[in-house]
Amino acid sequence: MMDDLNRILSVIENPTRRRILQALAKEPHYPLQLSKELGVSQQAVVKNLDIMERSGLVSSSRQSSRIGPSRILYRPSCEFTITIDLCDGMFETRMEGLDGAADGEGSGLCDDQAPTEFEAVRRRLSQLETELEEIGKTRMRIVRQRNRLIRGFLDDVGEDVPGYAHRNLLYEMMNNPEMDLDALSEEMGVNTANMNRMVDELREILDTR
Repeated sequence: MMDDLNRILSVIENPTRRRILQALAKEPHYPLQLSKELGVSQQAVVKNLDIMERSGLVSSSRQSSRIGPSRILYRPSCEFTITIDLCDGMFETRMEGLDGAADGEGSGLCDDQAPTEFEAVRRRLSQLETELEEIGKTRMRIVRQRNRLIRGFLDDVGEDVPGYAHRNLLYEMMNNPEMDLDALSEEMGVNTANMNRMVDELREILDTR
């Protein structure tokens, strides 16, 4: 998943690509349409579409035309959410999705019968925006509570833990409580024997406090 995240971030850091994705999210486009709407040369549009297609963000299909040669139509090919948390004691990036779900399946409203009347749709969208905002506030409260817990523990034991390597391991163990030692060893690039030794040393320090 981290490889996917790094790949996606490297693609969408480009402002032109973000503008292209914003347009494609509204509806599929041809390169010439994008060039006219965004005020970017068609050559640049095609180049960036090619990068995004190779990265799995968009897909293309050739569409026949009654008034000329066939054209290539582009649309998003995946759905994902990226969250970045930066605060005292924490810098985390997470990505959910990237499962190729942008084909319309599951994209309707959550109700059994989605409304089709214009104002009803807008009212339902307003409700969903409010729910998303509340979820964001709740998430931020949990993140702050999580960080206070980690920071409080690390501040309490920090002076008893010698050396950066041990303190870094302690931080990673606190920051990734769901990881076993094998996964943590791989994540940190530390061989298993050294990891086990450092963990034993940490436990001995903490048990004798």
